[in-house]
Amino acid sequence: MSSTTNGQQPLLSALGLSKYFPLETGLLASLRGDTSTVKAVESVTLDVYAGQTVAVVGESGSGKSTLGRLLLRLLEPSAGQALYQGADIFGMNRAEVRAFRRQAQIILQDPYASLNPRMRVGQIIREPLDIYGEGSKSERQKRVHELLERVGLNRNHERAFPSELSGGQRQRVGIAAALALSPRIIIADEPTSSLDVSVQAQTLNLLSDLQRDLGLTYVFITHDLSVVQHISDRVAVMYLGKIVEEAPTETLFTEPKHPYTQVLFSAIPLPDPSRRMNWDLPKGEPPSPLNPPSGCHFHPRCPAAMSACSHTVPRFQAVGRDHGVACLLHEPEGANT
Repeated sequence: MSSTTNGQQPLLSALGLSKYFPLETGLLASLRGDTSTVKAVESVTLDVYAGQTVAVVGESGSGKSTLGRLLLRLLEPSAGQALYQGADIFGMNRAEVRAFRRQAQIILQDPYASLNPRMRVGQIIREPLDIYGEGSKSERQKRVHELLERVGLNRNHERAFPSELSGGQRQRVGIAAALALSPRIIIADEPTSSLDVSVQAQTLNLLSDLQRDLGLTYVFITHDLSVVQHISDRVAVMYLGKIVEEAPTETLFTEPKHPYTQVLFSAIPLPDPSRRMNWDLPKGEPPSPLNPPSGCHFHPRCPAAMSACSHTVPRFQAVGRDHGVACLLHEPEGANT
């Protein structure tokens, strides 16, 4: 479920997208007939419209990073489709995939691990331009200088190695490299989680400024709801591979419907304890994705669980304007009996 934007076609969509990983691979697993799988992403449907920021939030292991990689065709799906401007990216030929790669880029969580330590900053930013043969050598160099300035660095950083930069500076280099080919959409996978709080704010402000100036579209992946409140247009909440709630940001922050979403809000630290939302905390530990619970995956931990929750899979359905939830508490009366 996603917002209806005056009949506008989504820029990027997931339609029943799933990704299962086998527990074991190879000849021995085949001989044993081992078909056990981890359902990292299961039947996810999500629309992202041009100019929007859609945040995907959830605990570690919820499948949000796997979803981001599926949307970029960095992973092949087990089922479902991902559409870019209406075209199935998993049905594209090599030339079409190459063109798609120009339009869709990723910013990774750990800039120290994602940047080649043997390459200087200028080489890292210029590499996408070299691969795609953009302009002349002097034009590529000019573009590198433009990108450094755009992300708040200067030409003096061009000769530096990643190890010589701070964490915030390294993340800015990663952002500059993602911008090199002038993409339309960026998947930002936990882009601030490895940074100090003050640097997080600077990075979020930079991403907001870039979106405003360049007309970018973001899928912002994070485990921290407090990070997305001021930068996202919509929020999709994932739990054990499924989207359990999706709504405009303001709606979600004022009227969260799913007990798991309420739990995430309860975990947000607030300077004024009197403003804390006093929902019941979950019971027990998160279940293993290797053996998810039957029915609603959240029911063993849910403070509002009913008997039906242990064996009935909730449907994702509308509970308000552009607001959807998968929870038996919001099923029509009698549907969960």
